[in-house]
Amino acid sequence: MKKIIYMCYLPLIFLFTGCKKEPVIESKAGVSLPMVTNLQLQKTAEKQVKLTWGIPSSVSDQIVQPLNVFVEVNEVISVTKTVSVFSTTLANAPTEFVYQLPDAAKNYHLTVKLMGNTKVVDKNYSSQIYSLGQTVVYTK
Repeated sequence: MKKIIYMCYLPLIFLFTGCKKEPVIESKAGVSLPMVTNLQLQKTAEKQVKLTWGIPSSVSDQIVQPLNVFVEVNEVISVTKTVSVFSTTLANAPTEFVYQLPDAAKNYHLTVKLMGNTKVVDKNYSSQIYSLGQTVVYTK
């Protein structure tokens, strides 16, 4: 009896598990921003760090100049969990930023991204775009 029930349910299991369609992730057409280059972290005081980076010269002419820079700081809670503690947007394409750490005894991920606006505005998409981020780690 158990074999008959097993044989009846086995095709149903295959039917439901075999019909999944994987999503296709495609990038949006249009211009993009390159990542910042040479991101470095330097401890300047007990609770203060200085981030420095370079802005690539290969920025498309379809992007409004000067670029902004987005900086985000996440506190590392565990191996798989971080909490955002600070974020800011810096105007006029700066190449350095000084940050006061909330607690120098904790670990932090500091991420820097380029941010810009496209000259041509499409009503279906936001004109504000971000580059991929580069991250450095502050450890106690």
